[in-house]
Amino acid sequence: MSMNRFVSSVLPRFVCAGVCAASLILSACEKKVEEFVDYSLMCYNDVWPMDDIHINDGADYDIKALEKKIDLRYPMMIGDTLDVTILEFKSDVYALDYYMNSGRFQGIVPILRGSFLEQSIRSGARIFIFKHDSFRRYERSDLESYVRRYPNARHGGFPQEFLSLPFEHREPGHTSIQTKYFIGVKAYFPVLAQSYRDSDLQWNVARSWDLVEENDFVAWGRQLNIVQPKGVYREASTLYFNAGEGVNGMATRLPGGRVVAVWGFLDWSDLERKFFTASDRVYGARY
Repeated sequence: MSMNRFVSSVLPRFVCAGVCAASLILSACEKKVEEFVDYSLMCYNDVWPMDDIHINDGADYDIKALEKKIDLRYPMMIGDTLDVTILEFKSDVYALDYYMNSGRFQGIVPILRGSFLEQSIRSGARIFIFKHDSFRRYERSDLESYVRRYPNARHGGFPQEFLSLPFEHREPGHTSIQTKYFIGVKAYFPVLAQSYRDSDLQWNVARSWDLVEENDFVAWGRQLNIVQPKGVYREASTLYFNAGEGVNGMATRLPGGRVVAVWGFLDWSDLERKFFTASDRVYGARY
């Protein structure tokens, strides 16, 4: 391996491609192993990364649930180096949260930073940031092909968990991930939220990303402004709260551990109907 790395600049391209493919095949043959990536083998368009690979602990950065930050450089040609930064998060939802809410990314739109262009791709729990000279052209398909070399590569769109939320009356562009705060108070678990509008009615539906421990749900609920609802039968397992002037809300931890909440400018009877609809969908979902 050391000899290969020493003469990497003159090796035929098919050698690099073969080693990368072999490493992926080997990992695919093992049923359930800890995810391990040898970054020195991760080629970009059959080009080896340079030796100065930096892997830093995510705890060194003020980014929630970041586990690792990896920096690689690819010598594409004389005077042209492709820098790749990989942010690896605890799970998909934290990567999506940072991708959507940090203000650092613009989807497939390249960002000009000085004399460099920056492109980004989110794949599952990883965010890939590509930085190169602004006058060089890097095909998006090549960047996506590079991303797919990594284990557990997934499309960068919204996770399938969003499919369990109601479909009717969704407001386009009003989808969010909440990991630090949930309905204005400290979040003890990450949630997916979607806003809805029907004529003059506006409301929101949220579900927990995963199963939630009862203690975490109770700790979150204690921060809410709990109220006594009018015109509906009060369930002992449901929290009824006020989330602002004229904003009523309901939340519960469903059997099995998922949390669902609905809040908005609705009277209690309308809110209750939407809450039951959302609860049924989330409870019946496979994810």
